[in-house]
Amino acid sequence: MLGACAPQDAALRNGRWVDLTHSFSAETIYWPNADHFKLEKVYDGHAAGGYHYSANRYSAAEHGGTHMDAPIHFDIKGQTVEKIGIEQTIGPGVVIDVTANSTLHR
Repeated sequence: MLGACAPQDAALRNGRWVDLTHSFSAETIYWPNADHFKLEKVYDGHAAGGYHYSANRYSAAEHGGTHMDAPIHFDIKGQTVEKIGIEQTIGPGVVIDVTANSTLHR
């Protein structure tokens, strides 16, 4: 089993990683009928015990921003996310910058 994993492990250790994650914000794009990202400050200050305390609450629809749609999203017999191995989500990729075009169509 370890022999079968070695090439994958080497690829993970030695490969070039590109993080394609986009931060959530008021500008995050969602399906038209979905709840958008909300960030609410719950508390920011000194608590009764004399220590500083800062807390936020956030919520958003699952289909916005950078996310993974599990096959079950489109196929009732498809896998759920927790059943998809990480090795199935890693591979060669191409980054295409469509920033200018997408800004025109918001």
